[in-house]
Amino acid sequence: MVNDVKPTVKPTSPSLKRNIGLFQLIMYGIGNIVGAGIYVLVGDAASMAGGMIWFSFLVGAIIASFTGLTYAELSSMYPRAASEYVYIGKAYGNRLLSFSIEWTMIITEIIAMTAVSLGFAGYMSGLTGLPVLPVAASLLVFLTIINGIGTKGSFLLNTILSIVAICGLVLVIAVGTAKLPSIQYFSAPSGISGILGASILIFFAYIGFDNIANISEDTKRPERALPLGLIISVLVTTILYILVGVCVVGLVPLSQLGLSNAPLALAVSMVIGPSAYFIISIIALLTTLNTVLVLMIATTREIFGMSREGALPKFLGTIDRRTGSPFIAAVVVLLASLITLSLGNLKNIAEITSFGALIIFALVNISLLHLRKVAPNAPRPFKAPLNVGWFSIPAFLGLLSCLIMLTQFTPIIAFIGILLPISGAIAYTFMTTRNPLVKDESIHERHER
Repeated sequence: MVNDVKPTVKPTSPSLKRNIGLFQLIMYGIGNIVGAGIYVLVGDAASMAGGMIWFSFLVGAIIASFTGLTYAELSSMYPRAASEYVYIGKAYGNRLLSFSIEWTMIITEIIAMTAVSLGFAGYMSGLTGLPVLPVAASLLVFLTIINGIGTKGSFLLNTILSIVAICGLVLVIAVGTAKLPSIQYFSAPSGISGILGASILIFFAYIGFDNIANISEDTKRPERALPLGLIISVLVTTILYILVGVCVVGLVPLSQLGLSNAPLALAVSMVIGPSAYFIISIIALLTTLNTVLVLMIATTREIFGMSREGALPKFLGTIDRRTGSPFIAAVVVLLASLITLSLGNLKNIAEITSFGALIIFALVNISLLHLRKVAPNAPRPFKAPLNVGWFSIPAFLGLLSCLIMLTQFTPIIAFIGILLPISGAIAYTFMTTRNPLVKDESIHERHER
């Protein structure tokens, strides 16, 4: 039987302040999703999918929506930080599995943070000629300081920058609308493999919806706000992405798109001129900056939540009394992200991130199916639609689509991706060897108390 009654967190544990309302939550979700995936990677995706880039975006959105509904239901049931750790722990009570998956999520988020910071640095380099790696490193340090100042300031900055990001995409759509009738919407120069390859790359553009669950303890009325914020965020970004994708294909030849480090800026400059290149580049800089910020917020919450659950050292859960920020976790995230900058290749980083995320999403979908079966009467403020008895059709389709997408990666990317949970298992074994009390205590036992 699954234990759904007693929380893992003790009343004396440090807690975050609930400052975030629904609008800020939606802006946080959009800020997580809109970033390098659309401002940087759309050129590579368009060169692969051609006129059918809209279909690649749609495939990515559908896959994200299936798993998004799973997260919406689970986040309403268990609104806590380190969400994947809690979900899988509730379903199976296996600390090794829960730790390995949340470890994978943390590493994946740090890698994604690095990828987006490199995207930011690429735009900055195009404008100023500054070298990419020092710019990316400086951005990470700057945002760590912002994150450490306090949660209210971080989320306010996120809201402003998310609105800027939306305005940038709307500008691209407005400029490209005149080209829509001339686009060959079913032209795919690389065939089905190009369309699916673009879908894998584009899926990176949707990663981030799951991070909404990890700020549940910053959110007012999380049982209601989290599912609603997650669904609205995915819906808004899907509409924007599809329209931007087809407009870019209509504005720029495919051969040029694949070579550009700033494809949206290039697309708008084709109509308005060099000034548009500068405007979109500035918007892209702010957008990618925002994505790094929200990833940093989410990752610090994951480490904070894991620490409070007893899965990571206690000092990582320290909260600054004045700012309400988990500042030690933020510093750890900074150091790890600076190390991953050496990976360098944005496209490879995006694919590794997508592979790791797909593994996590698959297990989260399995967790929901398991919880539906063994705990059908557990409180569910939000329940995903389309069910046959206890069986969730979206969760099953989310699982199936994740497994299919996992087969589309190159062997080297898959190998590196599989190393992520394996490294988590090694880290867990190392920690429990040093502290046998952790190894002897299962998640179920913690929940029973």
